[in-house]
Amino acid sequence: MDARLAELYMQRGRLRERISVQRGELARDWAPLKRALGVAERAGALLRQAQQWLAAHPAATTALVVALAVWRPRAVWRSLRWGYSTWRSWLGLRAWLHSRFGPP
Repeated sequence: MDARLAELYMQRGRLRERISVQRGELARDWAPLKRALGVAERAGALLRQAQQWLAAHPAATTALVVALAVWRPRAVWRSLRWGYSTWRSWLGLRAWLHSRFGPP
């Protein structure tokens, strides 16, 4: 029994060493992805801050939208059409994905 227990402990030690090496390799291989995800995370944080600011200052937001609509009406309509088109495309893609793969 002691020989079997010693063998199990040796096997456990080898497995833990192998796991440690694999973790190091994984950390090294995924470092570029970690940097890219960090950039995306910071961009998301900035967008959330902007959203919070816009919600906290509705008068400034409205004044900005009205000024933009008066100053560049074509650009506003073009942006609205682009946004609506993108939104409809997203809805179509989402419906197709749900029909193909089911809800998440």
